[in-house]
Amino acid sequence: MEHNKTLGAFFYLVCLISLSFFLSCGDTEDTEETIDSIFDPFLDEPDEQWLQLEDEDWEKLKDENWVRLTDEEVKELMNLDIPQDWGFETEASVSQKYHHATLFQKFGDIPQVRFIVEFERMGKSGVVTLEFAKQIAAHAEATYFLYPNAVTRRSLEETRNLLRLTEEQEELRLLDQLRIEDSEAWVKGMRAVLIERHGDIPDVDTSIDFFRKLELGLPRTNRDCNTYIKVYETLYTRSENFLHYAFYAMLEAVNQIGRLGTLRRLEKYREAREKGISFYDIDWDDE
Repeated sequence: MEHNKTLGAFFYLVCLISLSFFLSCGDTEDTEETIDSIFDPFLDEPDEQWLQLEDEDWEKLKDENWVRLTDEEVKELMNLDIPQDWGFETEASVSQKYHHATLFQKFGDIPQVRFIVEFERMGKSGVVTLEFAKQIAAHAEATYFLYPNAVTRRSLEETRNLLRLTEEQEELRLLDQLRIEDSEAWVKGMRAVLIERHGDIPDVDTSIDFFRKLELGLPRTNRDCNTYIKVYETLYTRSENFLHYAFYAMLEAVNQIGRLGTLRRLEKYREAREKGISFYDIDWDDE
């Protein structure tokens, strides 16, 4: 699904920004002066309004596959001799070890440092699930806590915005399962979601009326289709407002009035409906 892939790419980009901040050079006084001149930090301490996680929260964010540091590994990093001139030229695995040792030696064995080191050591990747999105946002908060400046705060803000989008997608995934089980209840739930997103406006009523006719197999006129297409172009074309059912409904509307559309996409949605598969579980890779 393109939307999930795009969302994942954004998350990874933000993580790379955070990592490049850490890995740009070693932890010497000259290095800190260089970082200050490049990133122009405005804060000596992190702004409390940006910090959401308490000490006990860091452990709760670690899933069953999380690989925790042992006390021996922490001790090794705390006592590691770090060269003065390590940087991008250093082998990646060694550079990461110096970077992690720097964090422990500079800030001590605190939850934020442990979380950053464990998260980066695992090199997690793949589909951005809600659980993974929370971990990425936590990594950004830990980074901001250690190095409070304009760059790390922006990274934190971006990951939280993307976490919100992931949470919304998870809500829609659950709602789509309801569509398969109880169409009338789904219509009511979808109306509530759209009102929350866009307000109680006529375009929401138009959307819900078209969704209901489509899902329940009720007659739709060409006028209904043209009206909905205009609403789709207003409400749903921006990536943050992407909605599977809205896109599917647009394809059905375009198909009914005889416009050329992405027929293969429409076939995939129809096939999923016939088999009782959620639109959020369609395999788009075989297109």
